[in-house]
Amino acid sequence: MQEVVITGVGIACPLGVGREAVWSAIKNRQSGVREIERLSQANYPIPIGGEVLDFQPKQYVKPRKSLKVMNRETQLGFTAAELAWADASLDDATLDPERLGVMVGTNSFRSQLEDLTDLYQTATSCGQFDFSRWGEAMREMYPLWMLKYLPNMTCCHIGIAHDVRGPINTIVEGNVSSLMAIIEAADVIARGHADVVIAGGASSMLSAVDLVWHGGAEMSHNVANPAAACRPFEAARDGTATSEGAGMFVLESRGHAERRGARRQGKILGYGRRCEPCAATLKPSGQAIRQAIEASLEMGQLAPDEIGHINAHGLATVDDDVIEARAIEQTLGNVPVTAPKSFFGNLGAAGGAVELAISLLGMQHGVVPPTLNYEQPDPVCPVNVVSEAQPSRASTVLALNHKLTGQAVALVVDTE
Repeated sequence: MQEVVITGVGIACPLGVGREAVWSAIKNRQSGVREIERLSQANYPIPIGGEVLDFQPKQYVKPRKSLKVMNRETQLGFTAAELAWADASLDDATLDPERLGVMVGTNSFRSQLEDLTDLYQTATSCGQFDFSRWGEAMREMYPLWMLKYLPNMTCCHIGIAHDVRGPINTIVEGNVSSLMAIIEAADVIARGHADVVIAGGASSMLSAVDLVWHGGAEMSHNVANPAAACRPFEAARDGTATSEGAGMFVLESRGHAERRGARRQGKILGYGRRCEPCAATLKPSGQAIRQAIEASLEMGQLAPDEIGHINAHGLATVDDDVIEARAIEQTLGNVPVTAPKSFFGNLGAAGGAVELAISLLGMQHGVVPPTLNYEQPDPVCPVNVVSEAQPSRASTVLALNHKLTGQAVALVVDTE
């Protein structure tokens, strides 16, 4: 099996677009959670979240006409992929398109209300929705509307832009999607089916449909101080914040990277994917989290004390953090823990990729990235949270994501 290395990193998230902007925000402890004007104007009860501000997709999307069939998530994902491509210096590389792949984790894409406004107005008569006018109203739909909201379109646009003819896949599995996409990409390369794969995630939790569907569940109500809303593992935590973003990596076989003289930013050591049966109750015991961590250590032939730090899921909800903290303590002991959601909230499917990227950036600067808003430890969360940037005890990072429906994913990367 071939060794798999990371040679490019691209990020577009509420902290900024590009690795320099994101690391500057982390270093200066600047939160990406803020009041969102359109939510305030709509009198939404929790009008805070993490938006990617001043995002100009025309700077990154080529050809620009593709923007007509790209939703927000695809624009962010494409941008992060372009940044990762440039970071890996692939423009200067000779690539075999048959051995180039794309793996992306996404949420189910929700239609934006502005795309449906004309449709509903045409089907409305005297202030009432009239189903008999639905056929006529459908003529108001943008003919290529569906191409904006298929979850696999992020992969498709990246693949078209770079003439990808090798393995391509989309994983829609909620909060664990992007780590699963990275693992799938690593498997494809390790098996010898590709030399280079662009992998990561892109998602948004800020569409009106998502916000109405969730109805504020698990959201922090600290609207008076948005920057302090997300408090993973902290005693005063009361929920997360909804956000948007994308994180992409260029993964390569070690041999391919060395032949073209690429800079190695990390090496995939091991991973684990597990699930416990709790979809009906939404009350996981932590079994899948523990098993995923143990599986990643076994694959990487690592002892718990060889993990430099863990990049935790850290959702900042009352119950979820307790389950995760106990699973971490039971498997890894007093390992240092960082929780990037404290800076930008829950990105959904893109979270794992963006969070892992932040750990890689931190390690390149010689530190474990800090956790924001960790002021008062919670006795029921027995984890060693890093509240200030500190040197890592080892070069390895274990990234962790999980879901209330029982899925858990752990990925170990060596950053040396």
